[in-house]
Amino acid sequence: MDVINSTMLGNKVVIRVENLEGRIGERLLWEKTSFPIFSGDKVAIIGNNGVGKTTFIKKILSNEEGIEISPSAKIGYFSQNLDILDVDKSILENVMASSQQDPSLVRTVLGRLHFFRDDVHKKVHVLSGGERVKVAFAKIFLSEINTMILDEPTNYLDITAMEALESLLKEYKGTVVFVSHDRKFIEKVANKIVALEDKGMRMFDGDYQSFMNFKPKSLDETEQQLMVIETKLSDVLSRLSIAPTPELEREFQELLIQKREYKRKEE
Repeated sequence: MDVINSTMLGNKVVIRVENLEGRIGERLLWEKTSFPIFSGDKVAIIGNNGVGKTTFIKKILSNEEGIEISPSAKIGYFSQNLDILDVDKSILENVMASSQQDPSLVRTVLGRLHFFRDDVHKKVHVLSGGERVKVAFAKIFLSEINTMILDEPTNYLDITAMEALESLLKEYKGTVVFVSHDRKFIEKVANKIVALEDKGMRMFDGDYQSFMNFKPKSLDETEQQLMVIETKLSDVLSRLSIAPTPELEREFQELLIQKREYKRKEE
């Protein structure tokens, strides 16, 4: 499937979070945090109810201060209210209205979601809740985007539909950021985890099983400094990929020198 701007994005940063704080009124959801999301990442946002998962998604969608989105990123958003669907039109009409993909590919994707043959001509208003979720997902999946933001996409889906959704997302060449409480779904789809807990938000570079098995070790002073430098390097690299400047290049070279010096201390 063709993904718009895939060549321009390559493996560059699609969304950069920088010193982003989460608050609702006076209530602190998470302290300032920074991390990049790269093109092709499949990122699960996890945490208990009320910790700020949906708030984080809304900040991305509204491009708030602390969120930088690549100009090449084209975002599609799946929400539980399914307001992207025209209930008086058919499944196929809804999907094709926002898609430039070949009609045969559209029918293939709908078939993967168990809408076969004449099923695609059913009006949306006669569909069940789970069927409407599948149509909404297909509409976003096949539209002119390269980055999907999904808020609890597995609600109302049966096992067959969930397996189809998992396989489509794993095969998708674009970027996926999703909120889910479904552990198996997260295990199957995500290659990175953003965890919200204890008024903090952190990115874990690995799948859900690795995240659950991860045990942070105590670090000496040199290791701590190296970790700080690595974090700064990652941040500078993400900014260089979006808007390179001579100042950022100098900062990058200085950080590399610092890293080599601390590496020598370790030896």
